[in-house]
Amino acid sequence: MKNSKQKRKEQELQLDTDELRAKQSVRTTFKLPEKTINLLKVSAKHLSIKQKTLLDQLLEDENALELLADDAITHARDENKCRPKTFVLSQKALDLIEKISYSYDIPRDFLVELSVSRLSSYIDSLARTHEKRRTLFEDLDLYRGHLDELFGKASAELKEDDVFLVKVENLTKRTQKLVNEISKTVKDKSEFIY
Repeated sequence: MKNSKQKRKEQELQLDTDELRAKQSVRTTFKLPEKTINLLKVSAKHLSIKQKTLLDQLLEDENALELLADDAITHARDENKCRPKTFVLSQKALDLIEKISYSYDIPRDFLVELSVSRLSSYIDSLARTHEKRRTLFEDLDLYRGHLDELFGKASAELKEDDVFLVKVENLTKRTQKLVNEISKTVKDKSEFIY
């Protein structure tokens, strides 16, 4: 009994060298359009993850890669708009894109480009959300401006210790603080350009 538990424990603690090798980071260069390189950079920033992690997640999804490869003939690629860019990714991701690009007879650079392009809908959606936020924030800023004017008017017409003036002053200060906090959740449209 003890012997079988010990063997099972040893088996569970055994290192899988293939798995370790697959997780090893490698540097490789792809020829990609500037737009694709920027899309990866912008997406990683907004997801708050490293480009390597994002690229690994995209390129280790075998089902998605096969769908993209199968659909690749419907897409055009302008090699003249591509430039070399070196990335760090997992050995597993590199092996998988090489396997699929070989199986479907498409360049691995094109497969990477198509895979990264999946992020465009996410970034475009974020851009639309922040456009709405910018519009709403303009209204909020107008409200804050009206409140500042009301406080100025109340300060000129009421005594310093008037309860109404004190409450409007508190409201104005709290509103200013909250408007400043809210402004940090609104990003400029330049943040979503890729």
